[in-house]
Amino acid sequence: MSSLTRTFKNFLKIGPRDYLRHMLYIGDTRAGTLDDRVLESDRVNSAYFSLLSEGRDRWVDYAKHYGDASQIPPEWHSWIHKITEDPPTIDPPPRPKYLSPFNENFTGTRKAFKTYSTTGPKILSWEPKVHQRID
Repeated sequence: MSSLTRTFKNFLKIGPRDYLRHMLYIGDTRAGTLDDRVLESDRVNSAYFSLLSEGRDRWVDYAKHYGDASQIPPEWHSWIHKITEDPPTIDPPPRPKYLSPFNENFTGTRKAFKTYSTTGPKILSWEPKVHQRID
């Protein structure tokens, strides 16, 4: 949680629209430029920020309505989690040719992978058989 003065300063810097968006999605106001050292964003237009003066040095502003950590490409993931010091725009990681292109995790969405079986079940459920009563 931020102090009241920092929240008010950030409100003046980012404006009421972005202030409400930040409070809705991340619960805190964060003002900064696109990475104070490098102005870049990834291929899905998520913006990556770095602001060392306030102590919270790295964060991402997702392009989609609800951001998910699986939407961060691997090269930006290593920068966001401080595995590498320089962002991938300055020091791009080596990318082997045999790797498939990056896709986010679609679990819980319509695009999720669903398996189906071509074999019958090994255990059959019990079906009661009702016989006629003889009186």
